[in-house]
Amino acid sequence: MRSGRMPGLVLATVTAVDDPLKQGRIKVTFPWLDESLESDWVPVAAPFAGNDRGLYMMPEVGDEMVLGFLQGDFNHPVVLGALWNGQARAPSDDPRQRMIRSVNGHTIRFVDSTPSAGDKGALIIEDGHGNKVVMANTHLLVQAVGTLVIQGASIVINGRPVTPGANPI
Repeated sequence: MRSGRMPGLVLATVTAVDDPLKQGRIKVTFPWLDESLESDWVPVAAPFAGNDRGLYMMPEVGDEMVLGFLQGDFNHPVVLGALWNGQARAPSDDPRQRMIRSVNGHTIRFVDSTPSAGDKGALIIEDGHGNKVVMANTHLLVQAVGTLVIQGASIVINGRPVTPGANPI
């Protein structure tokens, strides 16, 4: 990359995520500067990053990123985050939802209820195949699109009698 000082934050587009040194870095271009200018491998800031720990979520090629520069030096960029925009939509338009969603549709969704609803919302875990676990109020739903297997050294079911085929939810 060119040398020189650069203030503030800039937008960049991801061009590669297959870091040869496996350090969680990406390459980007700067469409606002010169489409043909590609960065070296750029580190990605992540919550709680440390030795073999932290929140690990790499962007996809084509994603729009926000970069800052250490000490304002264009030769030392750091990816600070990603943006939703006109082409890349947010995974939900409901402000009550907090969500993690992968490219294949695997989703962890925290749903906060409205204060007047009197409940505490739900936690929903879904995979891209349609399998689902829903925890809401006094109910727990485990739903499989195929075979549901419960395996353990010891399995205890407590409560009222279990009725096959009954669906209280």
